[in-house]
Formats: sequence, C-alpha cells, structure tokens
Amino acid sequence: MRFCRLCGSEPYLAANLRSLTPTDCDQWVEYCNSPAGSTTLADLRAADGSREPYKVTYWGIGNESWGCGGDFRPEQYAVEFRRFISWVPNYGLKLHFVASGPGMAIDDPQVAWTRGLFQELVAKDKNLLSRIFGLSLHYYCWTAGKGQSLDFTVDDWYQLLWQSDLMDSLLTKQWLAMGEFDAGHKVKMVVDEWGAWHRGKALDPRYLFSYVPSMRDALVTGITLDIFNRHADKLAMCNVAQLVNCIHSPFIALEDHFAATTIFHAFDMYKSHKGGQSLRFVSDAPSISFGAGKSFWGLAGSASLHGKTLVITVVNPHVSEPRTAEVSLRGASARSCNVTVLASADIHAHDDFENPHAVEPEIKPTSVTGSSFAWTFKPASLTKLEIDLA
Repeated sequence: MRFCRLCGSEPYLAANLRSLTPTDCDQWVEYCNSPAGSTTLADLRAADGSREPYKVTYWGIGNESWGCGGDFRPEQYAVEFRRFISWVPNYGLKLHFVASGPGMAIDDPQVAWTRGLFQELVAKDKNLLSRIFGLSLHYYCWTAGKGQSLDFTVDDWYQLLWQSDLMDSLLTKQWLAMGEFDAGHKVKMVVDEWGAWHRGKALDPRYLFSYVPSMRDALVTGITLDIFNRHADKLAMCNVAQLVNCIHSPFIALEDHFAATTIFHAFDMYKSHKGGQSLRFVSDAPSISFGAGKSFWGLAGSASLHGKTLVITVVNPHVSEPRTAEVSLRGASARSCNVTVLASADIHAHDDFENPHAVEPEIKPTSVTGSSFAWTFKPASLTKLEIDLA
C-alpha cells in the first residue's frame, strides 16, 4: 500500500476464493476501507501503520479459478462469484469486482470458460453483468520447455515474438464470446497476468521464477502494449503481475544490488500513451520468414493523440535489417519530433548487476515536418516518435 501511494497507482487485491470464505473477503475490505476508528479492523490497520483507510476499490474474486484457484468449472465459479460480491461493505466507495476468466493458451483462447461463466450469470440475473468491472485473462508466452532467458537462437527470438503477438487474436476471440451474452459490452477485459516466461540462472534460490530479461523481452513488452493500445475500447486494466525477481519483471534486486531491466525501459517509453486517445494504426512491411515455413510481420505498432501531440510506437522485430518506411499522418501535419529508440546490435543484450546500463533508450530531437515523412527503424528495436502537430 505504501508503494502504491509512493508511485501514484491504485491497489488491486484478489480475494482467496479457493480456501477462504466471503466473510474473509468482507473483512479484508473492512480492514482496507473502513473509516479510522470505526471498527476493530480499522484499529488493527492503524496499529499496522495506517490510521486512514487505503480506499481499495479494485477487487479480484479469486485468481485462476479454473486451475490452482480451485479447479472450478465455470458454472461452479459463477455461483461462488455471486456469493462473494453479495452485500460486500463499500464504506461509501464504488467497488470494482473482477471475475476470474480463463488462462489463454497459444492454440486455444479458452472461450468455453467465458461462455460458461457468462451463461450462468445471465441465467440467474441479467443485471449481474453490471456488477462485473472486468473479466480477468492470463496469457504467457515461452519457447519449448520455457527456454533460457539469455541463451536462445534467432528462431527462438522470432518464435517468442510470434507467440506474444497472438495476444491480438486471443483478445478478439474473447471479446466476441463475451458479446454473445453482453451485447452492450458492459464488461471489459482485464489482462492482469502476461509476458514472457523463461527458465534461467536464478538470481537467488529463494526466488522461484527469477531470471534476467533481454532485448527479446523488451520487444515482447512493446508488441503486447501496442496490442493493448489498439484494443483500448475493450480493455479496462492490463498489468504484468510480477514487479521484482520473477516472471517478466521490470526490476531485479538482490541485497544491495539493483537494476532496471529492458522490460522497464519498454514500459518507460510506452507510458507516453497514457491518457491519450487511441488512433487507428496500419502498417505494411515485408514479412520475416523463420523456422520451418513460419513467418512474422515486419513492422507493427500503435498511436495515440494528446491534444497537439501524437505518440507513435513501433516494433521492428528483424534481428539484423533496418526498415525504412513512409509515415503518413491522415488529417495532420508534423512540426517537430522527439525520438526515443531502444535497440542493441546484440539481441541477447541485457541489464544486470554487473552492467546495469548496458541497454538504455536513446533520446534525441529530429527534423520531421509535413503529413508524410520517411523514417528508418533500427533492427530489433522499439521506437517512439513524439510528434508536435502543426
């Protein structure tokens, strides 16, 4: 909670639906939100260091309830969801409940869970959909056997980026399934676990899934954030689940050692989209062939508008070839531009304790004017164009 306050973010907590009860959930809400001095749990919170309430409004009802969160069938989970959200004390706050949706797989968006859950909820009471803030979706990508984070081939590079790009079609399929029961799309999607999952030399035996991310993970991040930006109308929340020393983590730390990873640099670049209006983004470039007859797109990205500032982010996945493209702005003209590029000649490049600044974005102003201009995107790179419009 202190961290959320320091960085200006909203806390999002998940109630334990597998082995605890609605009473436990109610008590967590009371502990977090009841006014100072009003209840025994408010007094306990004060003793723990916060007299004033935390005002937590985002509450997940269970987590991965299809698997480790209880091995429920969707119809069973729908019953539990109703029990947990009934008569939850709100203490004057509007609470946002997130239902446990499916874990999406590479070859299966798992829409059967979504259909079963929505069908059971609607059958009981159509108004229940208005009480669901979002449907939680999880998707991780990895190479065979969760390959090593720093030891990978060029084909491994493309395979992982190809898998991360499947997020686009998985979201579309989930959205269509939700629309079968929620034509007005009151319920949005919440992708609250995503990223690349590797094995690797653990930072410390105490950290179960720790590894050092590389440039490959930065591009997975950029590809995914661009997809989220292009689907902005469908998504209510998206977050990587692990912050430090775990799966797809922006930071690594051990005792007095600390480093921001390539994943952090990608997030730091893409935060410029925050608060903007998502715009239609279309790209066309020669595809890349890899593996046994596989192919992958040559350029992709997203765009957002912030008053007179246009933000464009672009991923060039090619390991060795730059891509020169014409950038066309429909109904606008560029006056000036600042460019940020995250790239390295080595696709295995990474930041770690020994060299925490090995890979960092380069920022520079550039001369760009008019409604159309050419730009060369470096190989294996993330590029952000922040364009001041005339």
